[in-house]
Amino acid sequence: MIARVVAALLGWLTLASPIAAPTALAPALWVAHDGDTTIWLFGTVHLVRAGTPWLTGPVARAVADSDVLTLEIAPTTPDSMARALVKVAPVRPAPLPPELDRRLRKRAHDLGFPAQAFDATDPWFAATTLAAQPLARAGYSPAPAPETLLARLADRSGTTIEPLETLDGQLGIFAALPRPAQRTMLARVLDDPDPVPAMDRIVATWGKGDVATLGRLLASDMDEAGPAVRAALLDRRNAAWARTIAGWMRQGGKRFVAVGAGHLIGPGSVQARLRAMGVEVRRMQ
Repeated sequence: MIARVVAALLGWLTLASPIAAPTALAPALWVAHDGDTTIWLFGTVHLVRAGTPWLTGPVARAVADSDVLTLEIAPTTPDSMARALVKVAPVRPAPLPPELDRRLRKRAHDLGFPAQAFDATDPWFAATTLAAQPLARAGYSPAPAPETLLARLADRSGTTIEPLETLDGQLGIFAALPRPAQRTMLARVLDDPDPVPAMDRIVATWGKGDVATLGRLLASDMDEAGPAVRAALLDRRNAAWARTIAGWMRQGGKRFVAVGAGHLIGPGSVQARLRAMGVEVRRMQ
């Protein structure tokens, strides 16, 4: 198993990276360990630019030594994403306040979307789509990001992938957000016509393993979104994931868990919840 994963890692590092940065990144990595179980916890960013050298050092070694890869959701295809979005699409979307609707239509037009692109969607979907478009134009993509590359390596090496959630369930969390919270998300996206500088800061901070600063950057976004969003997107999921991981600690084996970095930061993080359940977690990188 280890030899196959190492071969896949070397193949990616030498062939798939279009550039070689002078200094490799060192995102934060934690480990929970007992007599026969090792579980690594790795915080990700879901979009990076091609050639971002994050898969090095202790992270690469932990991936190579793992028997199971755990992601938030299993790898998806465009067709599966489209089917899942149809399931959560509202039958009759509630109208937006006139000024917010006007701003949404203008931004959609400016980014090249059809005039009625978001008429049949909830505000959360418009917000996430409009935020992603400028990032994509600036070279940010999920293709070289940790989840995609880790899944690709696991597929090459035959490593088992076990997700924490389903795609339907994850989209359902967004669709179930209170309407005022969704409107706030949309308004905040419309207030920021250029999210690229903020994303640059997040990725740079993540790459340094500067958890304290990254926590402040991510917390400001979450705090403005409101407590309902924090509870739905972070708190309840962190609690559920910690319970699942604590159960794995009793099963033995080696597992690499890669989830959004925001879930591994602060007093309500997955690690903090594991420690409260008696699981020892320490930072490796």
